[in-house]
Amino acid sequence: MKRGLAPIIATRLAALYQRMDEAYTESAAAIGLSCAGCKDNCCETFFQHHTYVEWAYLWVGLHALPKATQEAIHEASENWVRRHQNPIMPGMRPRVMCPLNLGEEGEGRCGLYSHRMMICRLHGVPNELVRPAGPMNPNGQRAAFPGCDHAQELAKTCEPKLLDRTPLLTELARLEMDFVGRERMRKLPRVDLTLAEMILAGPPKL
Repeated sequence: MKRGLAPIIATRLAALYQRMDEAYTESAAAIGLSCAGCKDNCCETFFQHHTYVEWAYLWVGLHALPKATQEAIHEASENWVRRHQNPIMPGMRPRVMCPLNLGEEGEGRCGLYSHRMMICRLHGVPNELVRPAGPMNPNGQRAAFPGCDHAQELAKTCEPKLLDRTPLLTELARLEMDFVGRERMRKLPRVDLTLAEMILAGPPKL
């Protein structure tokens, strides 16, 4: 069945997204990173998303759009999936503009900017993650990621400020559990979908 997103969960997720944006801005500012003029448009990058709560929040935003815009996004999502299922060069993943980018030739802003997902918000800047301690990782190993190619070039000339994803991902996992429920979580399949696939599938069925 379809399960709506409770206002309290939506409010908490919006607050978490604000924290992500602030952390991104701080990390980007440290190396002077800006998307303006970048040749590698992140909106053409293949991203998969992994939480039901973000999927549901995405649909809160979609439902608020004008009908004509929703239809245009649905059509763009069908094209996105079709292009990836039938690439011009077999074995190579095509670069296709995200169906939520409503500008001409990729120059526009995300049509659901306030509802964009975690990966879209944090991609690009140098970041780190402390993996939970366990039998295979007794000391809580810290993994560092250099960021996008543009960020790596900028970081050669200054000291980067790593964005710590650990508390952000921890809070997102807590929100996911509160939204789905512990018992239901054990039974549901793992989310591993692109934005286009989430749009075509409709709101998550829990």
